[in-house]
Amino acid sequence: MEIKEYKRTCKQCKKVWHSLVDREKQIEGNKKVAALNQASNACACNSGAALQAQRNVGADNDSLDKLRKCPKCGSQDYKQEVIIYEKK
Repeated sequence: MEIKEYKRTCKQCKKVWHSLVDREKQIEGNKKVAALNQASNACACNSGAALQAQRNVGADNDSLDKLRKCPKCGSQDYKQEVIIYEKK
């Protein structure tokens, strides 16, 4: 079994950080489901559920932003490569 991660290097301050590819894909998938829920609940006039779905989308966006920003300087200007490890 393989583990894939992004190795990101900030072009501003040269900080290196890592993020699991599967984790980012999971968050992206969660965003799509929450957006669909938000749309369907809005059509059904279920404002409480639509509001919660909107919060879920916002939380997922925040999570992705944190993973895709330099933890040292906050820049989103980085280069990345995918590193693959064999799970033992």
